[in-house]
Amino acid sequence: MNDSIKILDIFYGNKCQLACDHCDTRSDYIRHGEFDPTLDNILESVTLASQQFNVECWSVLGGEPFLYTDTVIAIIEHIRSLEKEKDKVIFFPTNGIALNKPKVMDLAVELITKHNVWMQICSHVAAWDVLAKHNQMLENVYDLAARVGYDKVEPTSSWWSSIMNLGGGNAAWQEFNRRKGMDLTMEESPNEAAWMNGKSGIYYMEAHSFQKIHNRDDLGKLRPFNQGDPESSYWNGCPSCFCAMLINKKVYKCGALGTLKNVLTKTKQLDDEDWQPYLNYKPVDLTLNDQDAINNFYNTHYSHIDACNMCPKNINQVKQNEQNVLPKYAKNRL
Repeated sequence: MNDSIKILDIFYGNKCQLACDHCDTRSDYIRHGEFDPTLDNILESVTLASQQFNVECWSVLGGEPFLYTDTVIAIIEHIRSLEKEKDKVIFFPTNGIALNKPKVMDLAVELITKHNVWMQICSHVAAWDVLAKHNQMLENVYDLAARVGYDKVEPTSSWWSSIMNLGGGNAAWQEFNRRKGMDLTMEESPNEAAWMNGKSGIYYMEAHSFQKIHNRDDLGKLRPFNQGDPESSYWNGCPSCFCAMLINKKVYKCGALGTLKNVLTKTKQLDDEDWQPYLNYKPVDLTLNDQDAINNFYNTHYSHIDACNMCPKNINQVKQNEQNVLPKYAKNRL
């Protein structure tokens, strides 16, 4: 039996400089913060989740965190104030676009060295036709690493052992690793790099493609894949197969389910028959303190559920080129 959540993503909002096609928190559709939770709601959600779940790693997920600096710092400080959570890993995923601004660079150094976050800089510009932004991104990342002063990790993938407990953990996590084929000897991107001190540091990676999380019909409306094989959808087509989402005092299996109602509100599809099975998915409502629901969540954390059927059963990716990343192209996507 599983007894923990590997990573719990704390949703803070959707605003982002980019609009990556198939963003699993829907920042390609939700652009102006219209569904952002309040800070009080977020902090109460974190407290309830800490009380009711064993969370191995926390994460602040949007959106772009450097557009929400006051909010994400408040979240991180709140996590660190909880005795049970004060020494846990906190992931800080960012697209890194804002690191060319001196104030943001200063804040990034502070977040890593003072707040002990594990900053994951995921470049969405590496697959662009013009590499000027990619080269600037690399320069910024290495400047940040120099200022932080942590040792570079060799091989890069070994951070999984320290941060994600790959090779250890409970039996459910070990079985997941075996079936998923998680392998520290996998070939690395030439520009993948990490610098680490304990449970804090920097990990740089490149997103050359995104896994699809929905179909679109000829009118541009969102459609679930509905391929009738949710098990394969989980093991082959899931972009976040060990990351749960915390939003509005509820814990969802993934970000795509956690933000589904918001995006269908945006596209005016809440009454669409195709989406009803997925809108009827029941997250763990933390206001109920329902131990049966918590145990069921643990038991399905590393396996498929019926709602996984909304995603493709095979690897189905879109290239992260300018047309699939920049907001100015978002309205033209079909």
